[in-house]
Amino acid sequence: MHRISLEQWSMFIAVVDNGGFAQAGDALFKTQSTISHSIKKLESTVGKQLFEVVGRKAALTPYGDSLLTAARTLIGHADALEHDAISQHREIRTTFNLAVDILFPTAQLWSALSRLSTDFPELNIQLHETVLSRCGELLDDGTVDVGIASSIPKGYVSQLVTTVDLFAVAHESHSVMKDKAHTLNKLEQHRQFVIRDAGLRNNVNSGWLGSASRLTVSNLEQAWQGIQQQIGFAWLPLWFLRQKSTSDVVRLKLENGHMRTVALQLAVRPELASNQVVRKFVNYLMESQE
Repeated sequence: MHRISLEQWSMFIAVVDNGGFAQAGDALFKTQSTISHSIKKLESTVGKQLFEVVGRKAALTPYGDSLLTAARTLIGHADALEHDAISQHREIRTTFNLAVDILFPTAQLWSALSRLSTDFPELNIQLHETVLSRCGELLDDGTVDVGIASSIPKGYVSQLVTTVDLFAVAHESHSVMKDKAHTLNKLEQHRQFVIRDAGLRNNVNSGWLGSASRLTVSNLEQAWQGIQQQIGFAWLPLWFLRQKSTSDVVRLKLENGHMRTVALQLAVRPELASNQVVRKFVNYLMESQE
């Protein structure tokens, strides 16, 4: 139990703003003695004098002045909470937790997050970058409110949020470029960059790793740096390749124009399906599709 009430802090602020105990009483529709008694009780609790009377006005002591900003913030937050709770104009939510697979287009993600931040300026957003099974683990653990990944755990209603095209690419000077055309069997003879599954419990194989010789990395940027060093090839998302926009890394000419397409699903924890923050984010995400 707090020893100082919100009403006492309100009276403290009122004395400052109105210049005295009597004036504060008039502003709060209370007697001067009530204000005076409350301030004395507050001073007794903190163990220091908050005001000194100069003429007919109550002036803050240096210690009282040091408490003023925090007191105003406390009352401001309390007033805002009361207003929201009574008016129910919006749900009270302070944190939004989101897990997104690294294959998801960053432009689409940040467009949605930008709009959400504008709507909820005091919202704390926790963004988890995941690979393969890690998103599902965070959903199951209750760590995140929304998850976007190629595989969603059982028990969640999911919706397709986007499809991502991946192309096999290598540095123009890499030995794989000696062949004018490539088959998947030929690619297996070269080192492939593989993104490590970030799951802690059940790591999964993406199903199309192919090459026996692999170099496993943690994210797309590490794979890109390895390609620049001519160490191997990788399957990278088209949106990522467009961001890099460089001529020394080229798509491999695969037979029949072979490429990979990954469908990314969005899932929401069931108890948050009607939450205003969650619903707005999902809507913004769908509207920002490339």
